[in-house]
Amino acid sequence: MSRGHASAFGLSFGLSLLSACGGAPSKTSVPSSKTVADTPKTGTLLREFPGDADTKSGSRDSLFPKTKPDKVNWSALDSSQRQQLAELADRYLRFVGSARTQRQSASALLEMAKKAGARPLEDASKVKPGQLYYWKDTASSSIAFLRVGTEPIESGLRVMTASIDSGEIRLTPKPVYEKSGLTLLDTSILGRMEVETWLNTPLALHVYVAPKGSQAKGSQAKGSQAKAIEFVIGDDPDEPVFVIPDLLPHLSRKVQRNKLVDSPERMDAIAGFSAKAVFGMLRRYGMSAADFERAEATLVPAADPTFIGVDRGLVAAANHYARAVPFVAMEALIEGTPKHSSVVIFMGHNRRSYAGADAVSHVENLLPRIIKAHDSSKDLLDIQRIYSKSRVLLFGDKSGSRNKGIVLNSRRDDATPRAFRHALQLFADGGVPVQVSEKSGWSQAREVSSLDIATVEFGLPIAGLGTPYELLSTLDLYYAKQACRAWVNQ
Repeated sequence: MSRGHASAFGLSFGLSLLSACGGAPSKTSVPSSKTVADTPKTGTLLREFPGDADTKSGSRDSLFPKTKPDKVNWSALDSSQRQQLAELADRYLRFVGSARTQRQSASALLEMAKKAGARPLEDASKVKPGQLYYWKDTASSSIAFLRVGTEPIESGLRVMTASIDSGEIRLTPKPVYEKSGLTLLDTSILGRMEVETWLNTPLALHVYVAPKGSQAKGSQAKGSQAKAIEFVIGDDPDEPVFVIPDLLPHLSRKVQRNKLVDSPERMDAIAGFSAKAVFGMLRRYGMSAADFERAEATLVPAADPTFIGVDRGLVAAANHYARAVPFVAMEALIEGTPKHSSVVIFMGHNRRSYAGADAVSHVENLLPRIIKAHDSSKDLLDIQRIYSKSRVLLFGDKSGSRNKGIVLNSRRDDATPRAFRHALQLFADGGVPVQVSEKSGWSQAREVSSLDIATVEFGLPIAGLGTPYELLSTLDLYYAKQACRAWVNQ
């Protein structure tokens, strides 16, 4: 059972971001589409969508002439599309509620694929058209999925990549210490986080300990094997939570003044008064102090993800940027009937580096395996020829305006005009509105395009990045699903 209520801090913080959701103005490419503004008769969302209010005589709006409905907003959706949006938002809310950590996200995506009949790629001597396959890196959180197309592999691959790496408050190897009469958990900050927004927020502790590498003497003869230890403290309403105070235990507010967080090193969480009680709690879950030292322990918001606003048009949750696109890409691949073999790669590393066990280098390492699973006779030259006919859509840019469509970026990835024009035309044909961002800087897309694969970077507008309650419009989520579907089925 999950914690059924959101913290007062989280909700008030999320609501305060509503005015900031719009972002910087962007150029917008609007595809031609029907502009029916029917009110849905049924659905999970409330019947009143943003922009649905009728113009009544005597109102301020009646002073202005009638205009054509906006093709890139809520009024562009008919009742069927709104029903699809409502169902998608509900499914995503359940997903992001179960995928609080990077490991849980990979497990949830793999479970989605297995329910759809996915098979292990390494067990397939030759892949079959229409079949769904998966590949899981046992040494990392990276995971990939393949839907085999009807065209031969020589026609190229259609690839989508995204990171499931997210900003985390991770416990250090020896986290428990006592100070100023309190027992604290020493933490380290991973990824981009607005640390001050995490103060005084109820946090749950997610702990995972991998099975020990060696089995006890004689255990193999008995057929037993070591098992992983995994548990959560703080999700259930009856369980205690952890908190990072805005005031250091040994300081007064007058001394600390306005510098709430002068260093990420001070982001340690209160675990109680007694260290003995902390270790006693660990023993109840079958974990020793030595196990805790090698555990993967993460602090996440204890409150459940939730809808924001009476129209349920926003989803508030941590780490949207590492959950939303992987979720809709996975759904698009499961539902897709691709002409070209389609691949979705979720990387467990989002640092400013190409190399590493969980980084974007997995694209270079994994694609040859997928090609050889189609035809084991392919050599290096054949693989390069297939690369030249392949296309990659990489999630990265998170700028743009809310409810105006997905964001394409031609500067950060150095996309060729031909590749960028193809992406624009593909999404226009699929009825997906597009914003063009001119944000520059380092991008993983540049590394992928260096393989001679046409690569385009896209993104979603997300407000409050790095906070306990990032805000994502359900309409933008719907646009992302449509974009991924168009990419898979092209």
